[in-house]
Amino acid sequence: MLYLDTANLDQIKRAEEIGIIQGVTTNPTILLKESQQREEIIKAILAVTNGTVFVQTVGTTDKDILSDARHILAAFQDERIALKIPAHLEGIKAMKRMKSEQSDVAILATAIYSTEQNVLAAIAGADYVAPYINRMQNNRIDAYEVIAETRKIYDEQQLATKILAASFKNTGQIIQTLCAGAHTVTIPYDLLTSMANKELALGAIQQFNKDAATLTSKGDQNE
Repeated sequence: MLYLDTANLDQIKRAEEIGIIQGVTTNPTILLKESQQREEIIKAILAVTNGTVFVQTVGTTDKDILSDARHILAAFQDERIALKIPAHLEGIKAMKRMKSEQSDVAILATAIYSTEQNVLAAIAGADYVAPYINRMQNNRIDAYEVIAETRKIYDEQQLATKILAASFKNTGQIIQTLCAGAHTVTIPYDLLTSMANKELALGAIQQFNKDAATLTSKGDQNE
């Protein structure tokens, strides 16, 4: 599975046309770039995509986070809405309580920089965890080791939580993350484009099209 990390409607529409995106992940920083209120932009995203839409909770305490989670679910009334909850101690508490209230709501534990956070989030009932790959690398944390350790623990302990890695700056990071054991990733639109539109590939395709046109022209001349 592959997710798109953006709230830009044009990018989401283009990605939807490709047909391989499973959903969209957002956070307050991403939403701020679109200069619209959360409810407004999320409703617009739901209207242009068929997949899951992850909405991040805000708050400083578990009670604040849980209250916002309830507000999100009530505001949209759509089974495609999933919650993103930060994986600090207050967030872990909120995840556990949210799952106790409504077990069918998908939760993505976010703001993750360690294997320990991944373990706690899984125990709390998170369906997904979002380790921040590029941010870990920038802070001299071996992101790929975190992924490998987490996957090993999940598999050995038979935990159902999936690794949905985030925070990428290049396509090499995406591939290394998947090789390390991540189940899936969420990426910005420009990296989705870069994964397919390789310069050498585009050059070869251009030549194929040119040769095909020449072949067609010769066929017309022979008629």
